[in-house]
Amino acid sequence: MQMWRNKIIFVLALYALVLGVASAQKPNDIKPLPGSEGDTLTREDARMAYLVYKLLDKDGNIIGADLKRGDKLFFQNCRPCHGEDGMRINFNPGGKPEFIGIRARNDMPTFWYQMNFGDEDRNMEAYYDEISLDEMRDIAAFAKTLP
Repeated sequence: MQMWRNKIIFVLALYALVLGVASAQKPNDIKPLPGSEGDTLTREDARMAYLVYKLLDKDGNIIGADLKRGDKLFFQNCRPCHGEDGMRINFNPGGKPEFIGIRARNDMPTFWYQMNFGDEDRNMEAYYDEISLDEMRDIAAFAKTLP
């Protein structure tokens, strides 16, 4: 009788242990702090998620942008390489010309990524440490107005 009672206690203890471990491993229970060792979201992922989930409406338009400020910031930061009208660099030299305005309208995720993290193939500098997210939002919205 004592042996059966010990077996039952052992099984119940094992069951409780399994339940405790299983409940502690629910993905929503523990979330790493941003920037902590457990946070696996890269800077690139965070910036791209910001664009997709915070800046773009369902039609791909940028929410809350200031086009006047975007024009001024484009002139200060982008004009030296891209020209005043954004048509100095053709992104598709082997086919139909594609300039910064077309890229911003047709492929905002690529435009946003290149503005943030640069493009080594085209000698584009990364600006994520120099231009704030609000300023990038305004530049991106303004770029969509270019030819």
